[in-house]
Amino acid sequence: MRTDKAVYIKFGELTREEAVNLDEPVVQSPLHQPPLQLLDEIREKLWTFSVAVFGVDGARPVYRGTATCVAAGGVSYLLTAAYVWKALQGDCFALSLEADRLLIPIQRDFVEARLLSGSGPAEWGPDLALIRLPDLIASDVRQLKAFYDLDRRRPESAVVPDQHDLWAAIGAPAEQSRFEPKEAVLRLTLFNSWTAQVCERDGFDYFDVAFDHERRPNLPRSYGGISGSGLWQIPITTSANGWISWKRSVRLGGVAFFQKPTSGQQDLIRCHGSKSILRAVAEQRGAADR
Repeated sequence: MRTDKAVYIKFGELTREEAVNLDEPVVQSPLHQPPLQLLDEIREKLWTFSVAVFGVDGARPVYRGTATCVAAGGVSYLLTAAYVWKALQGDCFALSLEADRLLIPIQRDFVEARLLSGSGPAEWGPDLALIRLPDLIASDVRQLKAFYDLDRRRPESAVVPDQHDLWAAIGAPAEQSRFEPKEAVLRLTLFNSWTAQVCERDGFDYFDVAFDHERRPNLPRSYGGISGSGLWQIPITTSANGWISWKRSVRLGGVAFFQKPTSGQQDLIRCHGSKSILRAVAEQRGAADR
């Protein structure tokens, strides 16, 4: 079964100006212009784990955010923000896996959702959702997507910032995309930064990732549509003269859930960290065993 709505994926353009002016790198040597090809390759790599999420309430699907395909203990999940899951009204939601393909609808009562959600200040959440997919639906998704294996690292090995790491999230800001009755055009964009500050509160870990509007004027004012996107840690090798390279390895470091208000030209996106993700997985497994 498919919906009759087509979703077209338009990659946001990476300009030379954006490539030069990511953010100030936390490295000893100066950062030269990273190749646009490298940024394109990172974007394509992250998209292989990512899906766009639509609510289906009536005839017109509504774009709600982003999710990451993950696996743990032989089970397939969608990892997103609890806010995104709560926004999926009706008996069905849908996923966009690739450009020029119809949405894949999923009945809500076919999946099991585990939420870590709080009633306190939105900036601290918790705001995580781990949605267990039936094998048949997961098999359908795997035709086009890869599921990131959370079991590849031990639970105690949390993701921590490193001075040679690039941080990135991928998604389509709603304000830069176009939505029509029969189709949607998602402007899929790679949001990258050298700056990620980590903190912990009440048993959850957080990353605040900074983006600079002055250096990247094409960034959106609102990051609605990025909610639920994975935050990825990308190890970068820096040569003596400042040129960077990448060996195509990525590590899931968190989930974006909150745009933190700031003054001036800097945006901060708050993400749950890897400890919080592993906590959600542990609670999902515990619930399944009961």
